[in-house]
Amino acid sequence: MKTELTSLDLHYLVKEFQELVGARVDKFYEQSEDKKEFLFVFHKSGAGKLMLRIHLPNIAYLTEYKQVFPETPPGFCVFLRKHLGSGKIKQVRQKGFDRILEIVFDTKEGVRILICELFSKGNMVLVDEDYKIKGLLESQNWEARTVRGGAKYEYPPSQAATSELGEDQIKEIVAKSNKDSIVKTLAMDLGLGGLYAEEACSRANIGKDKKELGSDELKRVVGAVKELFNHEIKANKVNDEIVPFYLAAGATDKSERVDYDSFSKALDDSLSIKAMHVAEDKVIKEKQTKQDKTRIVIEKQEQRLKELEQGIADNQRKGEMIYEHYQEIKELLDNINLDRKKMGWDELKKKYKDNKLIKSINEKEGKIVVEL
Repeated sequence: MKTELTSLDLHYLVKEFQELVGARVDKFYEQSEDKKEFLFVFHKSGAGKLMLRIHLPNIAYLTEYKQVFPETPPGFCVFLRKHLGSGKIKQVRQKGFDRILEIVFDTKEGVRILICELFSKGNMVLVDEDYKIKGLLESQNWEARTVRGGAKYEYPPSQAATSELGEDQIKEIVAKSNKDSIVKTLAMDLGLGGLYAEEACSRANIGKDKKELGSDELKRVVGAVKELFNHEIKANKVNDEIVPFYLAAGATDKSERVDYDSFSKALDDSLSIKAMHVAEDKVIKEKQTKQDKTRIVIEKQEQRLKELEQGIADNQRKGEMIYEHYQEIKELLDNINLDRKKMGWDELKKKYKDNKLIKSINEKEGKIVVEL
């Protein structure tokens, strides 16, 4: 199951996100517990409803599914609704070759840019056209920068903008790399990630563990890297790997591959269905919990009602018994009161020891318990 996007994945997704340009904001949704999952709903003339799902820190794609969201939205969602409501998307772009998605809105307050950081902890920041932070999901402190409200937004240190590099620049980076293999150089110094670094090696017909490259091998690597950025999107899934184009590395029989109309659709079918099931299970669990709590309260109330009813019945029966033996009990108590004036408690207890009506005599409390 794909759990994060690489910079190259985002490169291809942004191409698909161009469909959002010209669309107007309709609704924003945010999960209350997992405050890093968002659904943005837009409406575009001629296209209808378009939805963008962003699950920080590392996933974003167009979706056809709307899962269950809380009726009362969390604070940041309310903030976005206020500042971007009815806004129109002017541009969707990737910052260089970083895992940063930017959505530019034209709003009644002017230009607003929603910056989605799809790396590390993940974050979402709304800035104006001068990149002054108007609001953000959470403040974060890093060694190289601080992200907080009211300050000017600073990008993290950027990696090489691989898609824009020329042949000589790529050759220079590879030549100066201190990594112990070409695949690590491509993955880390050029930001391709492990999967696409291996793909470049496969296309260049070079062993991925090789470190020193000849001029011809280096040229093939450069060609393979440039080729990765210029594919027509032919999204597919093989096992749990979802990619925007066919891979040469580890190629499998077509029967094992599932093709999709778009990269977003491939991600949507895998990730949204799972998210919806999780959300539905959560709702069911919450309902079950509420039902269980209600059931416990009802059971306690029913038990208390039974106790009260039993108490009423017992007291009623006691009253009836006293009434039936009223004369007998009255005579007994009158005699005891007379004897109490003549003798102490010990003598009194001894005198009435064998009386069947008397269960006990408690001189400290002045109580005489009779048993009928």
